[in-house]
Amino acid sequence: MNGEERPETTRPLFDFTPPPPESQREIANRKEEAKRVVKRLAAIIEDHRQSAIPLDIKLGATEIAAVISALREHARGGTGTPVPGARDEVHGYVLNRLFDELVEEPSNILFTTKTGPDTIRYDAMNCEFWLECLDYLEATFCPPEDS
Repeated sequence: MNGEERPETTRPLFDFTPPPPESQREIANRKEEAKRVVKRLAAIIEDHRQSAIPLDIKLGATEIAAVISALREHARGGTGTPVPGARDEVHGYVLNRLFDELVEEPSNILFTTKTGPDTIRYDAMNCEFWLECLDYLEATFCPPEDS
């Protein structure tokens, strides 16, 4: 009896059902969740602003916009670094450190999905929602200039 004639007698050890694709999972209250995420991101930005003061570097709207742009590029599959717009080596270091800290946030912010009566699955933020949060963050820190 060769391998092709053998009946399949092995069954999987676990019945595993993969989680639904990200596009099918819906966040219950997107606006409130986005506010929560942006509040967390704003605290990180403020920490970096304060840390940059002794270096005589001001993280203003232009610098924050450059970091957010790099984060968007990274979310869409690019590298995102080095963050453009550095005036010198120290300024570039500050911008890239802020990028490095913020780029980790989508995997640090978890959403829960009830999978059974006593079980919950934790999922990291999906790319689509992360981009929405970046848009909200930009609107908060980088308001459009009046023409």
